[in-house]
Amino acid sequence: MKVRFAFLLVMVGLVATVGSCSNRPLSPLNPCTINGVVQNVPVNPQRALDVLFVIDDSPSMLAEQSKLALQVPRLVNLLLTGGIDVDMSTPLEGGEFPAVESLHVGIITPDLGHSTEPPHGFTSGVNFFPTTACERNGGAGLAGFMQVTGLIDDDNNSGTPRVMCAAQTPPVDTFYLDRPADASMTFDAQFVEDVECVTGQTDGCGFEQQLEAILAQDRNTANAGFSRQDALLAVILITDEDDCSTTDPRIFDTVPNPGNPFQGPFTTNDEVQFNLRCWEHSEALQAIDRYVTGIAELKDDPSQVVFAAITGIPDDSALNRENFATDEARYDAILAHPGMAETPDPAFANTQTQQLRPACGAGSTDGAAAPGRRVVEVAKGLAETNSDVGTVVESICASDYKRALEAIVDRIADALRRLCLPRRLNRNSEDMVGCEVREVQPEGVTCADAAARGREPEAVANEDGREVCRITQLPSDPGAGVPQGLGWFYDDFTQETADACFFNEYKQRVRFTDGAEPQLGTRIRFECLQTAPPKDVDVGWPCSIETDCDRSSESLAEQYDRDNLSLACDPDTNTCQLSCTGNAECPGGFSCFDASGDGASYCVNPTCTLN
Repeated sequence: MKVRFAFLLVMVGLVATVGSCSNRPLSPLNPCTINGVVQNVPVNPQRALDVLFVIDDSPSMLAEQSKLALQVPRLVNLLLTGGIDVDMSTPLEGGEFPAVESLHVGIITPDLGHSTEPPHGFTSGVNFFPTTACERNGGAGLAGFMQVTGLIDDDNNSGTPRVMCAAQTPPVDTFYLDRPADASMTFDAQFVEDVECVTGQTDGCGFEQQLEAILAQDRNTANAGFSRQDALLAVILITDEDDCSTTDPRIFDTVPNPGNPFQGPFTTNDEVQFNLRCWEHSEALQAIDRYVTGIAELKDDPSQVVFAAITGIPDDSALNRENFATDEARYDAILAHPGMAETPDPAFANTQTQQLRPACGAGSTDGAAAPGRRVVEVAKGLAETNSDVGTVVESICASDYKRALEAIVDRIADALRRLCLPRRLNRNSEDMVGCEVREVQPEGVTCADAAARGREPEAVANEDGREVCRITQLPSDPGAGVPQGLGWFYDDFTQETADACFFNEYKQRVRFTDGAEPQLGTRIRFECLQTAPPKDVDVGWPCSIETDCDRSSESLAEQYDRDNLSLACDPDTNTCQLSCTGNAECPGGFSCFDASGDGASYCVNPTCTLN
């Protein structure tokens, strides 16, 4: 069964406090002692994709930009077909995935001039003397503005000189390319041509601030409309030099200014050369953590971000992804590779063009790339912090970018397939979870019209003239398998879910059965009342028999400031609850209540209801 809708649930536990002699905090009580969480998301949000290209626009990038342009049609086709290759019959090696229906593409360059964040107080022409290319736009460079013009080979990338071109598919008064869900084949062809065009950039400031440019485009209000709340974001950085995002513009100085702590360039190898400035004076660069955090925060949900870099790493098969169990291990191996050592290149000794020994492409200045250590360190930081940001790093010196773009599409596909919940839900005695799924219908569609898809025929609400329908929850007994019928169910038991949620500690998700999937144009609201599961036996601890709730009355009295407390397994919720015979036994103003009518009473929040 192919599931066409995904969402993420965030549940927050409520810790109550009560004034008493001991002033001890009270733990979460029963399922009523939590915050109900409402996640309102569009249907199939992962069918929308925003791709941000960060294209190094230095003159040395001509060959690399041409290799990228050759792969653009295949990249777009793979995304729009869900992994079917250009012959429309061969699935991508990683398998099919939900095809992208709406695609935004934004192109920026790392040219931020000599600007810094926060803004510096130095004066160009007085405190430092940057190159002319770094002085444009008042020293702000392209300032993270998305580009809609570029350069393209005039004869199908045959090597003829590139010519100026302008994109035809940006929406009016915007700076990004937009491929809508209802695009025609003619439009798609123009869209691909536009991406090829705008990824051709040149004449930028020679000091590239690739990582800061990613954050600058997010700050730039002129790019409004590109990043959508309901879309996956893929950042694809392509550069042959390491990042030089700085806090001090004097690092860009081109004259031997005695008052500048950052030397160069000079005419002998005794002093630091111009091309070695960012490496030698790394203390003037922004901290890596700034970009680990900043990239993860580009979306409210970091799992909806992919960070990919085609940069200076050795083109060595020993570093291929399949040779490593984790991304962290691979990035450690890349950084430890001898080719990533930052040392001056002896081939340029005693010259003002002194530069670092290349990480790849050695022996030729055409296609050579400096070690992209800072870029790899950001990817490593994202992987190590369990931020859920997908990461890819591939070599810019590869003969073509087919492998690199396939790796990027694979990681995008992983995010498109993510249907997983970050934590477990508790089933009740009927194999249900304490959650509800509601669907807001398109204008003119009623719940009765949607009843054949597992919706209750009577609307439960109305939002701006659109009917809101409750979707049937089906019992999910792991021993019985996928339930029959139309609706949704909690799946923590199928191999399909285990495979899809391989990245999660808990392999579970909410799934719709065949025929019950939300339709395009609807919106889904997921409401759940669920305790934050404790880390040890306590209120809310999952249970199936009484012994699951064994805990001494002394420890409970210490925790809850009440004597003679005991935990019992509530068969309605399959969780441990504080048993009671009267309100006085319940801490925190909670009431003793027999919810099931079976004579067993538990401490509950008297105001709790699940609508």
